[in-house]
Amino acid sequence: MSEANPSCSGPFGGVQIEFPVHFDLRIIYIKADAPDMAASLEATLKRMAIPCSLIQGTAKPEGKYGRMGARVIVNSKQSMDRLYAEVAKLPGVKAVI
Repeated sequence: MSEANPSCSGPFGGVQIEFPVHFDLRIIYIKADAPDMAASLEATLKRMAIPCSLIQGTAKPEGKYGRMGARVIVNSKQSMDRLYAEVAKLPGVKAVI
């Protein structure tokens, strides 16, 4: 592992993650508790200085839950851990994948 390309051990057979990593962060939330999840997520990413190229979501009008996704870039395991922790704190969030 080099400083230029830090990596961390993953839970799946020692698979390594090389940073920076681009991925789609996924959120499942309760619509009634988070009427403007896109704005909340965007504000969280901006506050954390996490680059994001796309935020989109789906929620059926009659459904209880909504899904939101954000295409992000993280530069370290610490950044990734903090991102998951901060997004999980948003009102209505049930899961961050």
